[in-house]
Amino acid sequence: MSDELEAERDFLLRSLEDLDSELVAGNIDPDTYRVLHDDYTARASAVIQSIADGVERRSPAGPRVPTAMRVLTFGGIVIFAVLAAVLLAHAVGQRRPGQQITGDAQSNGPSTTASPANAATAAKAAAAAQPKSYDARVRYARALLSAGALPAAVQEFVTASTLDPTQAEPLAYAGWLTALVARQVTAPATKKELLDAAAASLDRAISVDPTYPDSYVFKGLLLAQIENKQCAGAVAMQQFLVTAPVDHPMRQVVLSALAQAVKAGKCPAPNSTPTTKP
Repeated sequence: MSDELEAERDFLLRSLEDLDSELVAGNIDPDTYRVLHDDYTARASAVIQSIADGVERRSPAGPRVPTAMRVLTFGGIVIFAVLAAVLLAHAVGQRRPGQQITGDAQSNGPSTTASPANAATAAKAAAAAQPKSYDARVRYARALLSAGALPAAVQEFVTASTLDPTQAEPLAYAGWLTALVARQVTAPATKKELLDAAAASLDRAISVDPTYPDSYVFKGLLLAQIENKQCAGAVAMQQFLVTAPVDHPMRQVVLSALAQAVKAGKCPAPNSTPTTKP
């Protein structure tokens, strides 16, 4: 099963790259691009998660992209991916001693010269040169995320996680990006499978490093804004506020999302303002 899934994954990731090229060349119209892109993205993410946990996930047989599946445009997923990118940029700058994501220009802030596509190309070459390096693979995953190549980013985060299972970041971001893809899917069975995989990845991230704040905000947003479990999401967001440093760039966004979740779910108000890390 593994060889077949890996072949399918590679085909779908190549298909996504080909779609981008066809759109730029004007060979397909934007509507067709969006429908095919959403379909390939959902299928690729399901296959990647299947490879990661050894459980086969297949979409139902038959036509994969009926017109009725145009429920959410790609723009919706981009908005949520921007949040992930902001958190990731902050995580790189806040890396604590002993964690492996270090070095190069990323520690001094984002580059002002390299485009996301060029950065992804350079990171891909580095990962190819050091395929067993956690640092190289996670940097490539970050670059793919910045470039908007979400299924490929999930694959690289999953790969990085297998190289160092003690790191929370790849588990957290693989889980969140899988949740973003699930948000696009209308087929109930596939949506549930992707959401279950996303939740499991986020729970593993929290298990391996309970002090990593991004896992909590991703879990909170998944529960409150995607699964409509407002009070459970509020608990996770409160944990983010306890864990995150006081200057975390997403703090105000999370406070706002927490207030909305508490109001929408009529959840018990927190007893006190969460303590923050200095």
